Amino acid sequence: MTAEPLAYSAVIPTKDRPDDADAAVGLLLDQSRLPARIVVVDASAPAYEPSRALVERAARQGIELVVIASRPSTSAQRNLGAHRVRTPVVLFLDDDVRLPADYMEVLLARWEAAGLDAFGGMAGTPAVVPRQSALGRALRRLTMLNYVDPARPGMTLRRSGKVRYVPEPRVPVQVPALGAGATVYRTDLALAHPFDERFPGYAPGEDLEMAFRVARAAPLLQTPEVRWTHLWDPRERASPARWYVRGRRETYFRLRRLDRSPLTLAALALSLVAESALALADSVREREPGHVRGFVRGALETLRQER
Repeated sequence: MTAEPLAYSAVIPTKDRPDDADAAVGLLLDQSRLPARIVVVDASAPAYEPSRALVERAARQGIELVVIASRPSTSAQRNLGAHRVRTPVVLFLDDDVRLPADYMEVLLARWEAAGLDAFGGMAGTPAVVPRQSALGRALRRLTMLNYVDPARPGMTLRRSGKVRYVPEPRVPVQVPALGAGATVYRTDLALAHPFDERFPGYAPGEDLEMAFRVARAAPLLQTPEVRWTHLWDPRERASPARWYVRGRRETYFRLRRLDRSPLTLAALALSLVAESALALADSVREREPGHVRGFVRGALETLRQER
C-alpha cells in the first residue's frame, strides 16, 4: 500500500484548438484531486496561450501551468511532456476528452490502495462506445476487425491486432492495452516505453502499441467507476487522408505488436481485405476513389517496409 497520497501531473498535446486546450486545462483545475503540474505541449500556429483566467486560477490553486512548443506529432508531444513531469504518475489527456471532477480521485485511490508498483497504467471507461447491430458485429468478428462484445469481461486484442471492445466492464479488469485519451501511467514506465515518434500528426494505433509494451512491465487496469468522453472532431472523420493514414500508420503499429505466425498473418491479411472493402464503400458513398486507393497504398507501404 502507498504510504502517502500519489502526486500526479498532466500532459495535454494540442494543435490549433485553443478553446479545447483551455477546456482541458479547466477540467484539470476542477478535479477533486489536483495535479502538481499541467504541461500543455503545443504544436499550434499561432502558438497557444492559455486564457488569463486559467493562468490566474492555476496560480491560486498552487498548480504549475507550463506551455512548451513541439513539432506536430501526438507521439512526440506526449513524450516531450512526460520528460517535464516529476511526479510518480502522469495523466495523458487529449484536448478533446472530457473528464468528471472525481476522475483522478477515483483512479488514484485505487492505485494508492494497491501500491505504486501494482500497476503500470490505469484508465476509466469510455462513456460512449459505438453500438453495432448483431449482423454488423458478426461480420466484423468474422473478418477480424474491431467489434463490440458486451458479453466479455473486458477488452482484449484480436489475433489480427484489432480490438474486441467491451462497452462497460462490470468490475475493474486488467487489459492488454489502453488508449491514451485519458490514461494515467507510472511516469518511469512512460519514459522507459515512449510513444513511437515515426509519424507526424495523429497516428492511430500509437497509443495501443505503447500501452502494449507497458503492459509487459506492469498490469494495466480499466475501471467502470469513472467515465471519460471523447468529443470526436468532425474534421478527423471527414479528412480526405483518413483512409491512407489508417492503412499506413495503424497497420504499422499493429505489426509492431504481432507475432509472425501463419495464423496471425492470415488474420492480419483478412482484416486488411475487410478494411479495403470498407474504404471502397466510403469511396462509392462519397464518390471519392482516393479513399480505397489511399488505404491500399498506405497498407502496402507498411507491408513492404516490414517485410
